[in-house]
Amino acid sequence: MTKKYVLLILFSSISTFCFSDDHLTYRTATGEVLQCNLNDGKDADDVMKMVKNDWYDLDYPVQYEGWVLTPTLFASTDGGYDLFWAGFTLNNSDMGASLDWFNNNASKVFAKWQNLVSCASWSQWDIFEARRPTVELVEGDNNFWAFHSCDFKEGKGVSDLRDNDKLWNNFLDNLGHKGGVWRWWAGGGSDTQNSTDYYVNISFPTMKEYGDYRDARMQSMMDGSMPEQIANCQTPRVYSANNIKTMSN
Repeated sequence: MTKKYVLLILFSSISTFCFSDDHLTYRTATGEVLQCNLNDGKDADDVMKMVKNDWYDLDYPVQYEGWVLTPTLFASTDGGYDLFWAGFTLNNSDMGASLDWFNNNASKVFAKWQNLVSCASWSQWDIFEARRPTVELVEGDNNFWAFHSCDFKEGKGVSDLRDNDKLWNNFLDNLGHKGGVWRWWAGGGSDTQNSTDYYVNISFPTMKEYGDYRDARMQSMMDGSMPEQIANCQTPRVYSANNIKTMSN
């Protein structure tokens, strides 16, 4: 998926979708992602200074959460984006309301953003949380995200996700994993030529914890204890995620 890797966030407050038969709960949200390159003479520090002041002060009419994301582990074929803006609301209605408000009230802030970066795409995403983080989001947090593109195996589909999530959550519990897992489905503005079924991201407080997870996967592959995989997922790209604004603000 060239030029199209996106990141997930630690949600401080998101919607809930429940399966009544066994109490498994998926929290849901809507995301927007801008994929951008720095303009000549600008750097990531310039962007962070601007968003921590100007973007943070925006008084959205709905709960809105924002992050600046930068590549950490990536390939030369990934599209070469320097950074991403990732914003999140509780649902699609709130995302629409935030965009209506932004278009009418934030032209000066967006002009400052465009002076720093040039963005090639702006897309929306429907998000299901498969694993809830054990640590609450704190405004200003820095985290790491391992992001995969995935396709269902032959004979597998959406109806298999719930049972598979239980197996993987047990695997991560035994590992002592503190982060979350989110599954993203393409929405408005996504690449219509891309055939990937969905995207999944796992969050890590540190790169060491990411390394611990990769070691555990390798060991489980060798001893045959890895949970069944219902999808073929590409190797992850890893990003640093810098929180700007939480939903509570």
